Amino acid sequence: MASALVLVLMMAALIVVLTRAAVPALKAYGPRFFTGTSWRANELEVNKRDATGRVVFDEEGTPVTVKVPAEFGALHVVYGTLASSAIALAVAVPLSLGTALFLIRIAPPKLAAPVSFLVEFLAAIPSLAYGIWGMFVLCPFLAANIESPMFHRLSGIPGLGWMFDAHGMAGAGGKLTPTGYDLLAGGLILAIMIIPIITALSRDILAAVPRTQVEGTTALGATWWQSSAGMLHYARGGLFGAIMLGLARAAGETMAVTLVIGNKTQIVLSPFAPAQTMSSLLANNFGEASKGDNPMGALMLIALLLLAISLIINIVARYLFGGAVRPAAAH
Repeated sequence: MASALVLVLMMAALIVVLTRAAVPALKAYGPRFFTGTSWRANELEVNKRDATGRVVFDEEGTPVTVKVPAEFGALHVVYGTLASSAIALAVAVPLSLGTALFLIRIAPPKLAAPVSFLVEFLAAIPSLAYGIWGMFVLCPFLAANIESPMFHRLSGIPGLGWMFDAHGMAGAGGKLTPTGYDLLAGGLILAIMIIPIITALSRDILAAVPRTQVEGTTALGATWWQSSAGMLHYARGGLFGAIMLGLARAAGETMAVTLVIGNKTQIVLSPFAPAQTMSSLLANNFGEASKGDNPMGALMLIALLLLAISLIINIVARYLFGGAVRPAAAH
C-alpha cells in the first residue's frame, strides 16, 4: 500500500508543480495561448504606425518605436503533434496488424519466436538512435528520392497544389522547397518507433482469441481472410487499446522527432512542410525557462497540456486493453 501510495503522490506532485509553474502564463495570455500560432520569448522594438499604416516620426524626424511584448501560442505545436501522430498511425497500424496476424496464423513456432524477439527488440532501441538515423539517412533519402520527384511530377496537377504550397495560417506563402526535414519525416520516424509496441500488444491480444471463434468461422465456409477479419473484429476493443498506447508514445516522443521535423513555428497543411510538436518545442526552448515567469510558465503550460493528452490517451487505452478478449458466448 505504501509503494502504491508513493506512485500516486509522485503523479500528484508532478501535476501540482506543473500547474503552479504554468499559472503566470495562463494569467498573462488566457485562452489565446491555446489559439495563438506565434512563439516569441523576446520583446521586439518596431516602428509605430498610424491608422493608415504610415510610420510615425517625432519632431526631429526620427521614427517613433514601440515595444511589442513576448508572445506565446500553442496551436501550431498542437497541430504538429496531432498531424505527425496521424501520419505515424496511418503507416504503423496496417503493418503492425499484418505482422501480428502473420505471427499468430501463418508463422511456424521456429520462425515466430525469433521474429517476435526482433519486434520487441526494436522497442528497446533508444529514441536518439532513431533520430540520428532519421537525420542522416531517412531525411536525405526522402528529399532526393521521394519529395523532389513528387514536386516535379505532381505539383501541376489540379487538386494537389496544397501539398506543395507553403501558405499557412501565419507567415508567408510560396512554393515549398523539399528538404526531407518535415512533417512526413517526423511521422515516419514515429511510425517506426510505435510499430513494435502495437505489434507486440496486438500479437498477445490475437493469441488470446478463443480458437473456437476461428474454427467456427472456418466451419461456416469463411476464407482465410474472412476468418482473420473475424479475429480482428472479435478483439477490436483490445486492438484499439494497443493503437491508443502507440498513439501515446507518438505524441510524447521528443528527441527523435526533434531531429527530423524541421522545428518551424507554422501551420501548413502540406506533409512536406517543416513543423513542430509539443515535445520538440520543449526540447528546443528549454533555455528560455530562465528568462522570466512568462517564458517558464508557457513551457510548463505546454508540458501540462502534453501530460494531460498522454494521460487521457493511456486511460482510454488501458480501459480498452482490459477488455481485449471477451468470454466466448454459450450457444
